[in-house]
Amino acid sequence: MRNSLLCACLALVIVSFAAFENTAEARRKRAYRGPLPTHPVILWSRTIDESKDAEARKVAAFKLSQFSQPIFQTKVVSTLITCTTDSDVQIKVLCTKALGGVRSASQEEKVREVLMSQYGAESVLKNTIVRVFISRKDVHPSVQKLLLDSLFKTEDTEETLVLLSYFQSFDAPNAELADRLVDLYEKRSNIKVRRAIVRVLDAKAKGQDKVIELLAKCAQERDTPLALVCLGGLQTQAKKDERAWAAVQKTILSSDPDVLLATLDVINALPETKNPVVSHRLVELIEDAEDPDVQEKAVLALGVCGDQSEETVKMLQKVFKNDQSEEATRIAAALTLGKQAALLPDRTRELFGECLSEKNSQTLKTACQLALNELPKATPAPASTTEAQTIKDAKEATTN
Repeated sequence: MRNSLLCACLALVIVSFAAFENTAEARRKRAYRGPLPTHPVILWSRTIDESKDAEARKVAAFKLSQFSQPIFQTKVVSTLITCTTDSDVQIKVLCTKALGGVRSASQEEKVREVLMSQYGAESVLKNTIVRVFISRKDVHPSVQKLLLDSLFKTEDTEETLVLLSYFQSFDAPNAELADRLVDLYEKRSNIKVRRAIVRVLDAKAKGQDKVIELLAKCAQERDTPLALVCLGGLQTQAKKDERAWAAVQKTILSSDPDVLLATLDVINALPETKNPVVSHRLVELIEDAEDPDVQEKAVLALGVCGDQSEETVKMLQKVFKNDQSEEATRIAAALTLGKQAALLPDRTRELFGECLSEKNSQTLKTACQLALNELPKATPAPASTTEAQTIKDAKEATTN
């Protein structure tokens, strides 16, 4: 009986092993043993070159134009260069766009030459080619000269915007170019073009005189997006120029909250200068502000241009004492009071003493201590006649 059971178990093991071997062999036979798969860009390239189906060629060109990985294959680059002159306009545009993804160092000069040649020959490709130069980060002098010439010749709004986007990304205007862009601003009335010109100057100019003059002027424009870009330009380009103060004296009166915030940012970037006009307006803003950001920035701005008047100091004290104010605003008020409270130092000193003794956050206490150190030193009370005589006699005794 035992031998029969042992034989049965052994037979089962043998059958199971044979079944496993057969399955493994079947899997090996089914395994692919052909050539390695072809890269998809190669297949799309072949379709463009060889297919007679116009729709299939367009689909292949579209896929190449949307391909997110760098294109290095020489055959594909060659196909793209060839089809930039295709008879089908759509394929021509798509192939040109796809050249933006080419990252073959050996093909770089050839791709540039083709793009520059097509830029002058195919008006339909102009904007696409500029975008390709941007995506390729091509700042070659020949490219810049070509695009600069076009920028100051074209009257087309869309073309101008695309060209300006190139120079915003890469070129740092020298004094002559900055002046030419200012002149272009005056010649073009389209608001989108004007915004784009100012964005280039904001990002790339170096504080040239004509640039600051333009920024100070356009910061007062009614078009909010344009005014904001111009104010941003003043913040970066005109920190030491009086025209920045002349501009913010006007923009600080704006009822537009975005313009107000941008103006406050400009003021807080400028060197400290007493300005009673702006200071008075800031006090009004602090009093009426419902936006915590506006109030905090206005308080900080008083530290830059406050006139140390009683009006200014009392407003800062009021904000500082208000437990309902944001802590960031109270901290700003404390630090600003340290600079502004020359006329009312004693009362301010009392407020800071209370701040240090009460249950406030450590951050607020630190601000109070820093501000306390900024206050003018307390003036000693005049001595009485008897005290004065006693001091005098003590000094004489010491001398003798």
